[in-house]
Amino acid sequence: MAVASRKRRLSRKSERGTTVVIVVMVTTLITAIGMFAVRNISQIDQAVGFSRQSAQTNALAELGTTAAMSQIVVLGSYYTTQMDKGYQCQANGPYATTLGSTCYRMKQTEIEGTTTSNGAETLLEPAVAGSESGSFGPLSNTTGFVSIELTEKYKTSTPKAGSVQGNGSDFDVTLTTTANVRPVSTDPDPCGASVPAVTVKKVLRAHTIVPGQPGGS
Repeated sequence: MAVASRKRRLSRKSERGTTVVIVVMVTTLITAIGMFAVRNISQIDQAVGFSRQSAQTNALAELGTTAAMSQIVVLGSYYTTQMDKGYQCQANGPYATTLGSTCYRMKQTEIEGTTTSNGAETLLEPAVAGSESGSFGPLSNTTGFVSIELTEKYKTSTPKAGSVQGNGSDFDVTLTTTANVRPVSTDPDPCGASVPAVTVKKVLRAHTIVPGQPGGS
């Protein structure tokens, strides 16, 4: 009897030990599943944010190109003259410093100088809490920058609408628009150490007809 009773007690202790092990394993498994689910949701939110930022950068590149073309319509001959003054553009690649390469860098501030004087509007709208969402949504921690390089100036045989046919003063110019959208930061380098999140950069190229000096070349 004593032996049988001892065996039963040992069996119960063994069962309790097995139960504790199973409970610990189940708890660990549930915790791991929960952590994986939270991490997965966080990555999905991050991916959606990056996708949205990429779409915004595409839109900014298109906006910069359109705004530059609008400005060229008014001040075309000014830009064709400036392109021959020895500026260096990244869009020219290894030929940036080559004698005879044509280039002019149109900055965002230059475009905004025109839009502000004509319509009191900047290229991008900042976020205003409680009233407007701004150009990048309701949060004010995102901003955008755009610059346009004018390169590859060639005389064109295609007359610009409204110009005198055969005057030889119009040029075909390549526009290379670089846009980037990133968190607000005082660091001029979009990939600098103080920038807390990802910067999205998009490059868009387009061709346009630019008027040269009237009646000249």
